[in-house]
Amino acid sequence: MNFGALLDEETRGVVPGLATVQRDDVVDATFMAPAVSAPMSLDAVKPKFQDLVAGVDAMVVQAQAMKVASANDEQKATALGVDAKRLAKLIEAKRKEVIAPYSEFVSSVNNFCSLFMEKLVLNAKKTNGGVCIEAILKPKILGYQAQVEAERRKKEAEAKRIKDELQAKLDAEAAAANKKAEDDARQKAIADAQAAGAGAVEIAAAVQTAVAEAKENAVEAPIVPDLVVPQNSAPVRTENGGAAYGAKNWVCTIVDPSLVPREFCAPVQKLLNDAVKQGVRSIAGCEIKEEQGLRFRS
Repeated sequence: MNFGALLDEETRGVVPGLATVQRDDVVDATFMAPAVSAPMSLDAVKPKFQDLVAGVDAMVVQAQAMKVASANDEQKATALGVDAKRLAKLIEAKRKEVIAPYSEFVSSVNNFCSLFMEKLVLNAKKTNGGVCIEAILKPKILGYQAQVEAERRKKEAEAKRIKDELQAKLDAEAAAANKKAEDDARQKAIADAQAAGAGAVEIAAAVQTAVAEAKENAVEAPIVPDLVVPQNSAPVRTENGGAAYGAKNWVCTIVDPSLVPREFCAPVQKLLNDAVKQGVRSIAGCEIKEEQGLRFRS
């Protein structure tokens, strides 16, 4: 396959060494690099790849049907594998050539916009906290909200103190009233029994009955309800139609990795692969074996 013939001069330089490879079943084709003003249409781009991709399906069929049972078969399979890799390089080179003007434009626009985006909102890695409006304002707003919440809790604690004091006073007054009622009932029972000429046993029984009745009719102190200072959980709304609202998230921070239960740990394949590449041949819970691979060099 004449891979060099499938590229124009500019693209041919992207993949060195391919122009010397020959096969007779591919027609030469010349592609013009797209102008920046060309419409971004896949249909307009497809013809530029036509000769490159035309034989791909046939190569797949050939690879599927190929049997490697002899040295000659091995050479044919290797040649087809190398052709596939070279063709992949050609398609990748053409892809880069076609999108290059637009890639540069997109990259320029992205870089231009990122200069301002970095100053407006936090990026995914939160590395722009020092210059970002969002990162600058959030701690200030959260600080004010924390201050408001602290004041609310202070008022709530003071209300609870007053409530507890009032409840204790009412409980004490009820207890005193009940004690006086029991004492009065006891004295009246004794006086009535003595006036009737009752003996000691009868007097004791009368006192017990009177005290039981007094306890049965005891008064209960009213329950002072809790005074809860409401939280300000409503979003902060602005004239420009925006709003800021609180969002609570549970966050887990590892303090001592050795104490973390094994069920929350997971082997990291990349770390294991790196260890094996560095010569480690025994890792608990892992099977390390050598596998024969094959690479095509184009």
